[in-house]
Amino acid sequence: MRALSVDFILKATSGKLLTGVAADFKKPFTAVGTDTRANLNNQLFIALKGDAFDAHDFLDKAVAAGAGAILLHKKNQELAEAHKNVAFILVDDTLKALQDLAHAWRKQSSALIVGITGSNGKTTSKEFTAAVISTAKKVHYSKGSFNNHWGVPLSLLAEPEGTEVSVIEMGMNHAGELTELAKIAEPDVVVCSTVGRAHVEYFGTVEKIAEAKEEIYIASPAKAQRIYNIDNALTLKMFEKAKSSFPDSKIWLFSEKNKSADIFLQIEKLSMSSMHIHGTLKGVSGKAEIPVFGSQNLTNVMVAASMALASGMTPEQVWKALPACKTNWGRNQLVHTKNGAEILFDGYNANPDSMKALIENVPLLKVSGKKIGVFGQMLELGTHSQQLHRELGVMAGSAGFDWLWFYGADSAEFKAGAESSGFKNNLIVSNSYEESLASRIGDVLNKGDIALVKGSRGMKLERFVLACEPTDFTLNKS
Repeated sequence: MRALSVDFILKATSGKLLTGVAADFKKPFTAVGTDTRANLNNQLFIALKGDAFDAHDFLDKAVAAGAGAILLHKKNQELAEAHKNVAFILVDDTLKALQDLAHAWRKQSSALIVGITGSNGKTTSKEFTAAVISTAKKVHYSKGSFNNHWGVPLSLLAEPEGTEVSVIEMGMNHAGELTELAKIAEPDVVVCSTVGRAHVEYFGTVEKIAEAKEEIYIASPAKAQRIYNIDNALTLKMFEKAKSSFPDSKIWLFSEKNKSADIFLQIEKLSMSSMHIHGTLKGVSGKAEIPVFGSQNLTNVMVAASMALASGMTPEQVWKALPACKTNWGRNQLVHTKNGAEILFDGYNANPDSMKALIENVPLLKVSGKKIGVFGQMLELGTHSQQLHRELGVMAGSAGFDWLWFYGADSAEFKAGAESSGFKNNLIVSNSYEESLASRIGDVLNKGDIALVKGSRGMKLERFVLACEPTDFTLNKS
C-alpha cells in the first residue's frame, strides 16, 4: 500500500496521540493489520472489537509483533508510556476510525474504484472482473470475501501505489449497509449483478432485498457509471428508475436475451471444464472459450465484460481477455478423483437461487456415466427454510440425477420434495454429515461419472470431496 503517516491518520480519524506528537513518528507505515498473530512490522494495528474477541485485550501482542502504530478506543496510557516508539492513537470507535481512514485514503486515490454487489456470484464477478481488466491495467482487488463494513475499508487501504483500477466487492445482509459502503468507497463504476433470495432470513421478502441492493446505485456519486442486468426482473426495475436520474452515457446494460444491450452474450456449448460464448460488446462481435463451468457463470462474465469496458478497455481487448476468467476454491471448482470421476465442488456458499442455477446445468451435461448430486443445508433462510428445502428436493429430483444425498436440518423436507417429483433412483438423506455415507457414495463413483456438490459454507462439503480421493484438491484454510 502507499505510505501512511501518523499525521494523516490523526487528521482522518480525529484521533489523539497518547504520547508525543506526530512529528516524533517520522517513518510512514506500509500496511494495516488487525491480527496480532501476524507479522505487524512497521504496520498500523487497528484494535477492532468483534463478536468473539476484542483486540484491545491483545495490544501487548501487537507491540511484540512489531506494530509501529496502534489505533484504539480503550485508553491504555500505561502501555503507551512503556512503548514510546509506538504511536498509540486514541479514537472514539476503532471501526468508525477504520472507515474514516479508508474514506480519506480513497479521496487521495487516482485509481478507478469499481464496486460490485449481488445476491449470487458477487465474489466470482469480482474475480472475473479483476482477471479481465488486469490484462490491460494495473489492478487491485479485495481478496476472498472482504466485502463488509470492515473488509471494504481494509481492501481500500491495501491498494498498492500505481493502481489504475480497484475492484471492490460489497456485501450486505441488512438494509443500510451498502449505503455505508458506497459512502466510504465512493465508487466510479457500480453494478448489482443479480437479486435473489440470499439472506431472506433478514429481509422477509425478495423485494426488500432488492431495495437494499439498490443502495449501491442510489448512494454512489452522481458521476458514477451504473451497470444493470436487464435479464433479472428486480435489477431491470432499478434500471427503469435510473433512466430518469442519470444520463445514458453513464449507464451500461448487459443481457443474454436482448441483442440491443451494450453487452450481449450467449452460451454456444457447455462442458464440465469450459463454456463457449458468443455475442457483441458495444456492437463488436466475437467468440471466446472460458475455462469455467456452468451457465450461471455467464452473468459473472457479463459483469466482468461490462466493468472492463467501463474502465476504458476496448471491445477487442475485452474479447481477447475473457478467457482469463477462472473460478477459485469452492466456486464451481472442477476436481478429479483417483478413480477417474469428476466432481464439481461449489461449497463456498448456497442459497435457493444459486442452487437452482447449478441444478439447471444437469440436463445439459453429456456424460458416459452416472450423475450424482450431494447437497448440504442452505443457511440463513429463517422461517422460509423448510419450504425452500422442499422446493430444492423437487428441483433435484427432476434434474436427472442417478444418486442424491442431502444432509442438514431440513433433510426430511428435501426428501419429501424429491419423492413428490417422482424421483425413483438412489436417495439418501441425513440430518448431519456422516463419513459412512460419504464413503458409500464415493465407492460408486467411477470413470465417466460426475458429482455436483453444493451447500452453505458452514456445511463443510469439502469433507465429501476428500472422501472421494481427489488428485487435485486441497483444503482452504479460510
